[in-house]
Amino acid sequence: MKHIIVGASIAGLCAAKKIKEINPKDEVIVISEENVKPYGKMTLPYLLSGEVTTEDYYLSIPDGIELLLNKEVIKIDTENKSITTNSNEKFTYDKLLIATGAHAYVPEIPGSTLPSIFSVRNLSDVGKIKERVEKSNEKKVILSGAGLVNMEIGDALFKIGIPITYVVHSNRVLSQIIDGEASKIVEEELSKHGIEVLKGESIKEIEEKGGITFAKLESGKVLKGACVIFGKGVKPNIDFLKGSKIKTNRGVIVNEHLETNVRDVYAAGDVVEAKDIVYGDKRMHALWPVADEQGKIAGANMAGVALTYPGDVSRNILTVFGRNIFTGGISKEDKFDVHRKNVNGEYRKIVVEKGKLRGFILMGEVESPGVYLYIMKNEIEVSNLKNSLLYGSISYSELYPSVRKVALYGHLSLLKGNRE
Repeated sequence: MKHIIVGASIAGLCAAKKIKEINPKDEVIVISEENVKPYGKMTLPYLLSGEVTTEDYYLSIPDGIELLLNKEVIKIDTENKSITTNSNEKFTYDKLLIATGAHAYVPEIPGSTLPSIFSVRNLSDVGKIKERVEKSNEKKVILSGAGLVNMEIGDALFKIGIPITYVVHSNRVLSQIIDGEASKIVEEELSKHGIEVLKGESIKEIEEKGGITFAKLESGKVLKGACVIFGKGVKPNIDFLKGSKIKTNRGVIVNEHLETNVRDVYAAGDVVEAKDIVYGDKRMHALWPVADEQGKIAGANMAGVALTYPGDVSRNILTVFGRNIFTGGISKEDKFDVHRKNVNGEYRKIVVEKGKLRGFILMGEVESPGVYLYIMKNEIEVSNLKNSLLYGSISYSELYPSVRKVALYGHLSLLKGNRE
Protein backbone atom coordinates (compact mmCIF):
# COMPACT_ATOMS: atom_id res chain seq x y z
CA MET A 1 0.00 0.00 0.00
CA LYS A 2 1.37 3.43 -0.95
CA HIS A 3 0.40 6.50 1.04
CA ILE A 4 1.11 10.07 -0.07
CA ILE A 5 0.88 12.85 2.55
CA VAL A 6 0.86 16.40 1.24
CA GLY A 7 2.14 18.65 4.02
CA ALA A 8 4.87 18.07 6.61
CA SER A 9 3.56 19.78 9.71
CA ILE A 10 2.21 18.05 12.81
CA ALA A 11 -0.96 16.60 11.18
CA GLY A 12 0.95 15.02 8.31
CA LEU A 13 3.75 13.64 10.49
CA CYS A 14 1.32 12.20 13.06
CA ALA A 15 -0.58 10.47 10.26
CA ALA A 16 2.65 9.08 8.80
CA LYS A 17 3.73 7.72 12.17
CA LYS A 18 0.34 6.10 12.81
CA ILE A 19 0.33 4.39 9.39
CA LYS A 20 3.79 2.95 10.03
CA GLU A 21 2.77 1.74 13.51
CA ILE A 22 -0.18 -0.17 12.07
CA ASN A 23 1.34 -1.32 8.77
CA PRO A 24 5.16 -1.12 8.98
CA LYS A 25 5.59 -2.43 5.42
CA ASP A 26 3.40 0.24 3.80
CA GLU A 27 5.19 2.91 1.77
CA VAL A 28 4.69 6.42 3.17
CA ILE A 29 5.88 9.56 1.35
CA VAL A 30 5.54 13.01 2.94
CA ILE A 31 5.83 15.96 0.55
CA SER A 32 6.65 19.49 1.76
CA GLU A 33 6.80 22.69 -0.26
CA GLU A 34 9.33 24.17 2.17
CA ASN A 35 13.07 23.58 1.77
CA VAL A 36 13.74 22.95 5.47
CA LYS A 37 12.87 19.95 7.58
CA PRO A 38 9.52 20.09 9.43
CA TYR A 39 9.16 22.44 12.39
CA GLY A 40 6.53 23.63 14.84
CA LYS A 41 4.83 26.76 13.56
CA MET A 42 3.31 27.47 16.96
CA THR A 43 6.74 28.34 18.34
CA LEU A 44 7.50 31.07 15.75
CA PRO A 45 6.86 33.96 18.19
CA TYR A 46 9.20 32.36 20.73
CA LEU A 47 11.87 31.98 18.07
CA LEU A 48 11.46 35.68 17.28
CA SER A 49 11.90 36.65 20.94
CA GLY A 50 14.81 34.27 21.38
CA GLU A 51 13.02 32.14 23.99
CA VAL A 52 13.59 29.01 21.90
CA THR A 53 16.33 28.04 19.47
CA THR A 54 16.16 26.10 16.25
CA GLU A 55 17.36 23.01 18.13
CA ASP A 56 14.07 23.08 20.09
CA TYR A 57 12.06 23.92 17.03
CA TYR A 58 12.35 21.05 14.56
CA LEU A 59 9.99 18.09 14.64
CA SER A 60 11.10 14.47 14.72
CA ILE A 61 10.64 12.51 11.51
CA PRO A 62 8.90 9.13 11.92
CA ASP A 63 11.09 6.13 11.11
CA GLY A 64 10.61 4.52 7.73
CA ILE A 65 9.00 7.40 5.87
CA GLU A 66 10.38 9.23 2.83
CA LEU A 67 10.43 13.01 3.23
CA LEU A 68 10.58 15.10 0.03
CA LEU A 69 11.35 18.80 0.50
CA ASN A 70 10.94 21.82 -1.79
CA LYS A 71 8.16 20.23 -3.81
CA GLU A 72 4.84 22.06 -4.15
CA VAL A 73 1.84 19.95 -5.14
CA ILE A 74 -0.15 21.88 -7.75
CA LYS A 75 -2.64 19.28 -8.95
CA ILE A 76 -4.48 16.18 -7.76
CA ASP A 77 -5.98 13.72 -10.24
CA THR A 78 -8.40 11.69 -8.14
CA GLU A 79 -9.52 9.48 -11.05
CA ASN A 80 -6.00 8.26 -11.78
CA LYS A 81 -4.88 8.58 -8.14
CA SER A 82 -1.91 10.80 -8.85
CA ILE A 83 -0.46 14.16 -7.82
CA THR A 84 1.68 16.60 -9.79
CA THR A 85 4.32 18.97 -8.38
CA ASN A 86 5.47 22.37 -9.64
CA SER A 87 8.49 20.66 -11.22
CA ASN A 88 6.11 18.43 -13.21
CA GLU A 89 6.90 15.31 -11.19
CA LYS A 90 4.07 12.81 -10.81
CA PHE A 91 3.43 10.47 -7.90
CA THR A 92 0.73 7.82 -7.70
CA TYR A 93 -0.99 6.77 -4.48
CA ASP A 94 -3.36 4.23 -2.99
CA LYS A 95 -4.34 6.55 -0.11
CA LEU A 96 -3.82 10.32 0.00
CA LEU A 97 -3.82 12.76 2.93
CA ILE A 98 -4.19 16.51 2.46
CA ALA A 99 -2.41 18.23 5.36
CA THR A 100 -1.36 21.47 3.69
CA GLY A 101 -2.31 23.75 6.59
CA ALA A 102 -3.15 27.41 6.09
CA HIS A 103 -1.46 30.65 5.09
CA ALA A 104 -1.74 34.14 6.52
CA TYR A 105 -4.20 36.51 4.88
CA VAL A 106 -2.67 39.70 3.48
CA PRO A 107 -5.17 42.17 1.93
CA GLU A 108 -4.56 43.31 -1.63
CA ILE A 109 -3.79 47.00 -1.18
CA PRO A 110 -1.22 49.23 -2.92
CA GLY A 111 2.20 48.23 -1.61
CA SER A 112 1.14 44.92 -0.05
CA THR A 113 3.80 43.01 -2.01
CA LEU A 114 6.73 45.21 -0.98
CA PRO A 115 9.75 43.49 0.67
CA SER A 116 8.91 45.18 3.99
CA ILE A 117 5.49 43.50 4.22
CA PHE A 118 5.32 40.31 6.27
CA SER A 119 3.05 37.75 7.82
CA VAL A 120 4.40 35.25 10.33
CA ARG A 121 3.56 31.77 9.13
CA ASN A 122 6.85 30.22 8.03
CA LEU A 123 10.32 29.86 9.51
CA SER A 124 11.86 32.21 6.96
CA ASP A 125 9.54 35.05 8.06
CA VAL A 126 11.26 35.37 11.45
CA GLY A 127 14.72 35.87 10.01
CA LYS A 128 13.47 38.36 7.43
CA ILE A 129 11.71 40.50 10.06
CA LYS A 130 14.82 40.63 12.26
CA GLU A 131 16.99 41.56 9.28
CA ARG A 132 14.58 44.28 8.15
CA VAL A 133 14.44 45.92 11.59
CA GLU A 134 18.21 45.80 11.90
CA LYS A 135 18.80 47.49 8.53
CA SER A 136 15.98 50.05 8.63
CA ASN A 137 16.48 53.64 9.77
CA GLU A 138 13.15 53.37 11.60
CA LYS A 139 12.92 50.61 14.23
CA LYS A 140 9.18 50.60 14.97
CA VAL A 141 7.12 47.68 13.64
CA ILE A 142 3.54 48.30 12.51
CA LEU A 143 1.17 45.45 13.30
CA SER A 144 -2.00 45.30 11.20
CA GLY A 145 -4.55 43.44 13.29
CA ALA A 146 -4.59 42.59 16.99
CA GLY A 147 -5.72 39.00 16.92
CA LEU A 148 -3.98 35.91 18.28
CA VAL A 149 -0.97 35.86 15.96
CA ASN A 150 -0.17 39.56 16.09
CA MET A 151 -0.66 39.66 19.85
CA GLU A 152 2.00 36.97 20.25
CA ILE A 153 4.26 38.59 17.65
CA GLY A 154 3.86 41.99 19.32
CA ASP A 155 4.70 40.45 22.68
CA ALA A 156 7.83 38.85 21.19
CA LEU A 157 8.98 42.13 19.61
CA PHE A 158 8.33 44.03 22.84
CA LYS A 159 10.46 41.53 24.77
CA ILE A 160 13.47 42.24 22.56
CA GLY A 161 13.03 46.00 22.79
CA ILE A 162 11.41 46.76 19.43
CA PRO A 163 8.66 49.44 19.60
CA ILE A 164 5.30 48.49 18.09
CA THR A 165 2.02 50.08 17.02
CA TYR A 166 -1.21 48.14 16.52
CA VAL A 167 -3.62 49.15 13.74
CA VAL A 168 -6.98 47.55 14.51
CA HIS A 169 -9.98 47.63 12.19
CA SER A 170 -12.46 46.73 14.94
CA ASN A 171 -13.14 48.70 18.12
CA ARG A 172 -11.08 46.41 20.37
CA VAL A 173 -8.20 43.92 20.50
CA LEU A 174 -8.60 40.13 20.33
CA SER A 175 -12.20 40.66 19.22
CA GLN A 176 -12.49 37.15 17.77
CA ILE A 177 -11.94 35.32 21.06
CA ILE A 178 -12.81 37.61 24.00
CA ASP A 179 -15.60 40.03 24.90
CA GLY A 180 -15.47 43.78 25.38
CA GLU A 181 -14.72 43.69 29.10
CA ALA A 182 -11.76 41.36 28.62
CA SER A 183 -10.49 43.43 25.68
CA LYS A 184 -10.50 46.52 27.89
CA ILE A 185 -8.23 44.77 30.41
CA VAL A 186 -5.75 43.79 27.67
CA GLU A 187 -5.81 47.32 26.22
CA GLU A 188 -5.09 48.80 29.64
CA GLU A 189 -2.09 46.47 29.93
CA LEU A 190 -0.83 47.57 26.52
CA SER A 191 -1.20 51.21 27.56
CA LYS A 192 0.83 50.57 30.73
CA HIS A 193 3.65 49.32 28.53
CA GLY A 194 3.44 52.41 26.32
CA ILE A 195 2.15 50.50 23.32
CA GLU A 196 0.05 52.47 20.85
CA VAL A 197 -3.24 50.93 19.70
CA LEU A 198 -5.13 52.68 16.88
CA LYS A 199 -8.67 51.27 16.84
CA GLY A 200 -11.22 51.66 14.04
CA GLU A 201 -8.37 52.04 11.55
CA SER A 202 -7.11 50.10 8.53
CA ILE A 203 -4.04 50.42 6.36
CA LYS A 204 -5.02 51.84 3.00
CA GLU A 205 -1.68 52.06 1.23
CA ILE A 206 1.98 51.25 1.88
CA GLU A 207 5.11 52.91 0.47
CA GLU A 208 8.84 52.45 0.96
CA LYS A 209 11.38 55.27 0.88
CA GLY A 210 14.98 55.29 2.04
CA GLY A 211 14.68 52.09 4.05
CA ILE A 212 11.56 53.32 5.85
CA THR A 213 8.05 51.91 5.42
CA PHE A 214 5.13 54.38 5.34
CA ALA A 215 1.65 53.04 6.09
CA LYS A 216 -1.20 55.35 5.16
CA LEU A 217 -4.38 54.74 7.17
CA GLU A 218 -8.02 55.22 6.16
CA SER A 219 -8.14 58.32 8.39
CA GLY A 220 -5.26 59.86 6.46
CA LYS A 221 -2.74 59.36 9.26
CA VAL A 222 0.66 58.06 8.13
CA LEU A 223 2.77 55.71 10.27
CA LYS A 224 6.51 55.20 9.85
CA GLY A 225 8.19 51.91 10.60
CA ALA A 226 10.75 49.30 9.64
CA CYS A 227 8.05 47.00 8.30
CA VAL A 228 4.37 46.03 8.46
CA ILE A 229 3.25 42.65 9.79
CA PHE A 230 -0.24 41.50 8.83
CA GLY A 231 -2.00 39.23 11.30
CA LYS A 232 -5.58 39.26 10.11
CA GLY A 233 -6.39 35.57 10.14
CA VAL A 234 -5.48 32.58 7.98
CA LYS A 235 -6.85 30.89 4.88
CA PRO A 236 -6.58 27.14 4.23
CA ASN A 237 -4.19 26.09 1.46
CA ILE A 238 -6.77 24.63 -0.91
CA ASP A 239 -6.19 26.45 -4.22
CA PHE A 240 -4.42 23.42 -5.70
CA LEU A 241 -7.60 21.35 -5.22
CA LYS A 242 -9.49 23.17 -7.99
CA GLY A 243 -10.65 20.67 -10.57
CA SER A 244 -9.97 17.69 -8.30
CA LYS A 245 -13.62 16.92 -7.37
CA ILE A 246 -12.67 17.24 -3.69
CA LYS A 247 -15.35 19.32 -1.98
CA THR A 248 -14.32 22.43 -0.09
CA ASN A 249 -16.01 25.31 1.67
CA ARG A 250 -13.61 27.54 3.61
CA GLY A 251 -11.53 24.40 4.08
CA VAL A 252 -11.68 20.77 3.01
CA ILE A 253 -14.92 19.06 4.02
CA VAL A 254 -14.54 15.66 5.69
CA ASN A 255 -16.75 13.00 7.28
CA GLU A 256 -16.44 11.37 10.72
CA HIS A 257 -13.45 9.33 9.49
CA LEU A 258 -11.73 12.47 8.14
CA GLU A 259 -12.25 11.20 4.62
CA THR A 260 -13.27 13.64 1.89
CA ASN A 261 -16.11 13.08 -0.55
CA VAL A 262 -13.57 11.29 -2.78
CA ARG A 263 -12.79 7.74 -1.74
CA ASP A 264 -9.25 7.14 -0.37
CA VAL A 265 -8.57 10.86 0.00
CA TYR A 266 -8.36 12.17 3.58
CA ALA A 267 -7.59 15.54 5.17
CA ALA A 268 -6.37 16.70 8.59
CA GLY A 269 -5.10 19.80 10.39
CA ASP A 270 -5.59 23.50 9.68
CA VAL A 271 -6.87 22.80 6.16
CA VAL A 272 -9.96 20.94 7.45
CA GLU A 273 -13.53 21.85 8.36
CA ALA A 274 -14.64 19.29 10.94
CA LYS A 275 -17.28 18.85 13.64
CA ASP A 276 -17.48 21.47 16.39
CA ILE A 277 -19.08 20.00 19.52
CA VAL A 278 -20.30 23.29 21.00
CA TYR A 279 -21.69 24.92 17.86
CA GLY A 280 -22.92 21.68 16.32
CA ASP A 281 -21.63 22.51 12.84
CA LYS A 282 -18.40 22.12 10.88
CA ARG A 283 -15.64 24.63 11.59
CA MET A 284 -11.92 25.09 11.26
CA HIS A 285 -9.85 24.54 14.39
CA ALA A 286 -6.37 25.80 13.55
CA LEU A 287 -4.83 24.36 16.70
CA TRP A 288 -1.78 22.16 17.29
CA PRO A 289 -3.49 19.53 19.55
CA VAL A 290 -6.41 19.27 17.11
CA ALA A 291 -4.04 18.74 14.17
CA ASP A 292 -2.17 16.13 16.21
CA GLU A 293 -5.36 14.17 16.98
CA GLN A 294 -6.77 14.50 13.47
CA GLY A 295 -3.50 13.30 11.96
CA LYS A 296 -3.49 10.17 14.12
CA ILE A 297 -7.14 9.36 13.34
CA ALA A 298 -6.73 9.99 9.61
CA GLY A 299 -3.59 7.85 9.56
CA ALA A 300 -5.36 4.99 11.32
CA ASN A 301 -8.22 5.08 8.83
CA MET A 302 -5.79 5.17 5.91
CA ALA A 303 -4.07 2.10 7.36
CA GLY A 304 -7.37 0.20 7.59
CA VAL A 305 -8.27 0.75 11.26
CA ALA A 306 -11.67 2.45 11.34
CA LEU A 307 -11.62 5.28 13.88
CA THR A 308 -14.20 8.04 14.30
CA TYR A 309 -13.21 11.64 14.91
CA PRO A 310 -15.42 12.85 17.79
CA GLY A 311 -15.09 16.54 16.96
CA ASP A 312 -13.52 19.24 19.05
CA VAL A 313 -14.08 22.66 20.58
CA SER A 314 -12.44 25.94 19.69
CA ARG A 315 -10.04 27.21 22.32
CA ASN A 316 -6.98 29.38 22.73
CA ILE A 317 -4.39 29.73 25.45
CA LEU A 318 -1.72 32.42 25.38
CA THR A 319 0.38 34.64 27.60
CA VAL A 320 0.95 38.12 26.22
CA PHE A 321 2.21 41.27 27.91
CA GLY A 322 2.05 39.57 31.30
CA ARG A 323 -1.53 38.35 30.89
CA ASN A 324 -2.61 34.70 30.85
CA ILE A 325 -5.64 34.26 28.60
CA PHE A 326 -7.56 31.01 28.20
CA THR A 327 -10.74 30.89 26.12
CA GLY A 328 -12.98 28.20 24.70
CA GLY A 329 -16.26 27.67 22.88
CA ILE A 330 -18.70 30.58 22.92
CA SER A 331 -16.52 33.25 24.48
CA LYS A 332 -16.88 36.64 22.83
CA GLU A 333 -20.70 36.63 22.78
CA ASP A 334 -23.10 36.95 25.72
CA LYS A 335 -25.40 34.07 24.86
CA PHE A 336 -27.43 31.81 27.14
CA ASP A 337 -26.70 31.99 30.89
CA VAL A 338 -23.62 34.18 31.44
CA HIS A 339 -21.71 34.37 34.73
CA ARG A 340 -18.72 36.67 35.20
CA LYS A 341 -16.49 38.21 37.81
CA ASN A 342 -13.71 40.78 37.57
CA VAL A 343 -11.45 41.29 40.57
CA ASN A 344 -8.20 43.22 40.16
CA GLY A 345 -7.95 42.36 36.48
CA GLU A 346 -8.59 38.65 37.09
CA TYR A 347 -11.48 38.38 34.67
CA ARG A 348 -13.63 35.24 34.56
CA LYS A 349 -16.62 34.43 32.40
CA ILE A 350 -18.52 31.22 31.77
CA VAL A 351 -21.41 30.57 29.39
CA VAL A 352 -23.88 27.85 30.42
CA GLU A 353 -26.79 26.45 28.40
CA LYS A 354 -29.23 24.06 30.08
CA GLY A 355 -26.62 23.07 32.63
CA LYS A 356 -23.87 22.50 30.06
CA LEU A 357 -20.70 24.60 29.75
CA ARG A 358 -20.66 26.21 26.31
CA GLY A 359 -17.84 28.70 26.64
CA PHE A 360 -15.46 30.59 28.90
CA ILE A 361 -12.88 33.37 29.24
CA LEU A 362 -10.33 33.00 32.03
CA MET A 363 -7.73 35.72 32.55
CA GLY A 364 -5.33 34.86 35.33
CA GLU A 365 -4.24 31.60 36.91
CA VAL A 366 -6.18 28.42 36.09
CA GLU A 367 -5.41 25.25 38.05
CA SER A 368 -6.46 22.65 35.47
CA PRO A 369 -7.15 24.06 31.98
CA GLY A 370 -7.77 20.62 30.53
CA VAL A 371 -10.79 20.08 32.78
CA TYR A 372 -12.70 22.88 31.01
CA LEU A 373 -12.15 21.27 27.63
CA TYR A 374 -13.07 17.84 29.02
CA ILE A 375 -16.32 19.25 30.41
CA MET A 376 -17.32 20.84 27.11
CA LYS A 377 -16.30 17.88 24.95
CA ASN A 378 -18.24 15.43 27.14
CA GLU A 379 -21.15 17.83 27.78
CA ILE A 380 -21.02 17.28 31.55
CA GLU A 381 -23.66 18.80 33.83
CA VAL A 382 -22.16 21.84 35.62
CA SER A 383 -25.17 23.48 37.30
CA ASN A 384 -23.64 22.95 40.75
CA LEU A 385 -20.08 23.77 39.70
CA LYS A 386 -20.39 27.38 38.55
CA ASN A 387 -18.32 28.87 41.38
CA SER A 388 -15.43 26.47 40.83
CA LEU A 389 -15.57 27.15 37.10
CA LEU A 390 -15.51 30.92 37.66
CA TYR A 391 -12.61 30.78 40.10
CA GLY A 392 -10.52 28.63 37.74
CA SER A 393 -10.20 25.97 40.42
CA ILE A 394 -12.30 23.17 38.95
CA SER A 395 -10.77 19.68 39.16
CA TYR A 396 -11.65 16.25 37.79
CA SER A 397 -12.60 15.06 41.28
CA GLU A 398 -15.42 17.63 41.42
CA LEU A 399 -16.96 16.14 38.28
CA TYR A 400 -17.34 12.71 39.85
CA PRO A 401 -18.26 13.04 43.57
CA SER A 402 -18.57 9.27 44.01
CA VAL A 403 -14.98 8.78 42.90
CA ARG A 404 -13.84 11.58 45.21
CA LYS A 405 -15.75 9.97 48.09
CA VAL A 406 -14.11 6.59 47.54
CA ALA A 407 -10.68 8.22 47.26
CA LEU A 408 -11.28 10.23 50.44
CA TYR A 409 -12.48 7.24 52.48
CA GLY A 410 -9.59 5.18 51.18
CA HIS A 411 -7.17 7.88 52.25
CA LEU A 412 -8.73 8.11 55.73
CA SER A 413 -8.64 4.33 56.13
CA LEU A 414 -4.97 4.35 55.21
CA LEU A 415 -4.24 7.06 57.78
CA LYS A 416 -6.18 5.12 60.42
CA GLY A 417 -4.25 1.96 59.61
CA ASN A 418 -0.93 3.79 59.91
CA ARG A 419 -1.89 5.12 63.35
CA GLU A 420 -2.81 1.64 64.53
